[in-house]
Amino acid sequence: MPARVAWHTEKNIILFAVSDPLTLEELEAGAEEVWALAAEVREPVDMIFDYRNVSAFPRGIMGVVRDGHFTFPMLDRVALVGNEILVEMMMTTLTRATYRPDPTIHPDLEEAAETLIRMAEEDGNR
Repeated sequence: MPARVAWHTEKNIILFAVSDPLTLEELEAGAEEVWALAAEVREPVDMIFDYRNVSAFPRGIMGVVRDGHFTFPMLDRVALVGNEILVEMMMTTLTRATYRPDPTIHPDLEEAAETLIRMAEEDGNR
């Protein structure tokens, strides 16, 4: 499945992993799954977006990501796992527009999760 959503850390960190071949419809369905998981909790949640296995994103992705940022009030921090400067720029621009902290960038899931957990503890908002 090109878009997979699950709890990485139960009720704290959502993992949104995507892979080739990815369509806009699959990305939108994944975003809806993220919102459904976040609706299970009352506290802010963090998200890891793992795009290491995507070679090309579908046309129209910016609208999906933008809508997700503005309609997802429980989202706190985003950790990116991958290495694509355009994705990093897009996510940074949108997080700033919604007054969220800039996304962090990591080479793997473990480092991303450790960073989000540490930052949540430092923030004291959970």
